[in-house]
Amino acid sequence: MVNFKHYLTIETVQEIITQHQVEMLKTMLYFDVFSYPLTREELFANSALSLSTPEYNAQLEDLFRRGFLKHEGDYILTAHAAPETISRRTHGNAGAAKVMPEAYRYSLKIASFPFVEGVCLSGGLSKNYYDRDGDIDYLIMTRPNRLWICRTLLIMRYKMLPGDKKKFWCINYFLGATELVIPEKNAFVATELAHLIPTVNYNFYKDILQHNAWYKQYYPNKTESASDKAKPIPSSVFRKLAESLCAGSFGDWLDNKLLSYTLNRWRKKYPGMAEEDFELQFRSRKNVCKRHTHGFQNKVLNSWKEKIETFEKQFQIRLYA
Repeated sequence: MVNFKHYLTIETVQEIITQHQVEMLKTMLYFDVFSYPLTREELFANSALSLSTPEYNAQLEDLFRRGFLKHEGDYILTAHAAPETISRRTHGNAGAAKVMPEAYRYSLKIASFPFVEGVCLSGGLSKNYYDRDGDIDYLIMTRPNRLWICRTLLIMRYKMLPGDKKKFWCINYFLGATELVIPEKNAFVATELAHLIPTVNYNFYKDILQHNAWYKQYYPNKTESASDKAKPIPSSVFRKLAESLCAGSFGDWLDNKLLSYTLNRWRKKYPGMAEEDFELQFRSRKNVCKRHTHGFQNKVLNSWKEKIETFEKQFQIRLYA
């Protein structure tokens, strides 16, 4: 796994580039992994900066003048980024606006299941991007010691969905209410936390940010999502009945059985996977379930590292973490 310290530093050209400019470049290179140009306001919001607006604008203009970055209309791009990434972005923004009502609707459906205590949107949609190949990713909080009952019921419902609806039900990350601390502390996780969109139970959103407040080291200027669109936990007969049936010692036994069954199944399915990779992609504990089959986090961080190295070679400077 690639580890990055928060601040990138400059080794050879300190007289022409500031630490704030390094932070701007780091941000642009990170979002370039996703071919996603930023506006001037977004670059500031997503960078670890402590600058006034005039100071920020002056340092950004200096990066344009020196060719480190370029701009096309309202958008800022890295030096080698194709202008077509702007149309790709705007198309994805339009797709996100179109699908967002479905994301809220499915969030409420998920929250109506037993033991669900909160739902947030993550992934591409939380960054205002959605295209025809996309899906809707959720971060789900469950009641303590009932995560695996909750997940199993939601997976059963997923399997009954029509094929074209399954992309609206990507339930890959669960946290029990007593274990909201995410152990990885890197740019990828910080980005996901900073861009979460609360859809059900706004207090869950506030709790997870509070338990992982370190992300502000990466995103000190990113404002938190407002509470006005988040819905309360819905009530349902199914939810009440299942929670009643799975109370007490029977619920404890069943939850443990489902955890053991799922973990054993995944280990058999991926027998050659290194333990460190398995923990990252298939974290399975009493109050945590993370299932990311393609190692996306490491792919993003490695791609970011490669872009930094390409930038170093292009401009004959050394940025290192």
